[in-house]
Amino acid sequence: MQNGPGSIGSRWSAALVVALVMGAGGSVGASDEAKEEPFAGWERTATRDDDLAWAVYVETEPAPGMPAFRIETSFEVPPGVASRTLMAAMSDNEPTTSGERRVLMERSANSALVHSFVDLPFMFSDRELAVRIVASQDAATGIHRIDWVEENDQLPPPQDGVLRLRTSGYWEFRPRAPFGTFATYVSRAEVGGSLPAGIRDRLMRGQAEDAVERLARLIGEREAAAVVAPPPKDLESDLGVE
Repeated sequence: MQNGPGSIGSRWSAALVVALVMGAGGSVGASDEAKEEPFAGWERTATRDDDLAWAVYVETEPAPGMPAFRIETSFEVPPGVASRTLMAAMSDNEPTTSGERRVLMERSANSALVHSFVDLPFMFSDRELAVRIVASQDAATGIHRIDWVEENDQLPPPQDGVLRLRTSGYWEFRPRAPFGTFATYVSRAEVGGSLPAGIRDRLMRGQAEDAVERLARLIGEREAAAVVAPPPKDLESDLGVE
């Protein structure tokens, strides 16, 4: 059954798309670039100024049924650290939402193919998609990127009552002196069902923001885990540490 406007199934599908792609979701600093004028084709709709500062943009002419959001922010880690943290999260088998199953179909040094399937209540259509994730870097500029796009043709024919979703997007991590990163997140995602455009867009914007917050949290957890442990006792004695 197709989801009706405002139905639980429609709300769930909207809330799940970005989580499916993200696979997840140092300290985070204020973004200088987040204060720039809007980019061509994008309209700034919101800003945030705290320990995770950002500017949120909406695409002025999105593809039908695929709302697009762009978020400019920054992290206090190098681009390579941000990129590796994200790639590890996006290419694992851990579910990101209740009822979701994730299967890593392919993995190479710089690429992954992940199949995500979400079971919804019996009166609603289940959702699934296969996502190709590719990590790249430019040695000359120090820029790292992670791009993704659906590759549903890699899946067998869908079961009855299952909707295949479209999605695409990227993270771009650019060097920020002295050791930080300017970050751009762009996501275009099909919701599925018949949710009204206004509600759909609000949900998808919220999920885009959640994706940025998740990456910030993962970076923070990685940095905390990398804190140097105290030296061994014998080394402390050699150094004269009481």
